[in-house]
Amino acid sequence: MKKIAALTLLVSAVIANVSLAATATLTGVTVQRLGVYEERFGGCMAELSKDISTALPSCPGKWVTFACDGSLDNSVARAMQKWDVAQLGYALGKPLLVQVDNSKTVNGYCFANIIRLEP
Repeated sequence: MKKIAALTLLVSAVIANVSLAATATLTGVTVQRLGVYEERFGGCMAELSKDISTALPSCPGKWVTFACDGSLDNSVARAMQKWDVAQLGYALGKPLLVQVDNSKTVNGYCFANIIRLEP
């Protein structure tokens, strides 16, 4: 009986951890600030106009990382493409679509899986 209870508890813990991983898509956001960092935050980040935690409570504030340092199983080339889109959106003041993943974080900030300019 103790083995069944322990197994049930273990399975429940695994399911709880899996269910916490999520993505959220923010539309119509603009880039408010950009930051490049030597050894923190994945190398580069953008502050969005909307609070990410309204869509994904485990992601703090408005900042997302693009993992420009190649961390989070993300290539530097792919990160630089995302960074370029963020800079273009910032320079033009254009709205963006940003998909954020709370299962990938750097220094507590969530990772942007997708970023694209919106019409």
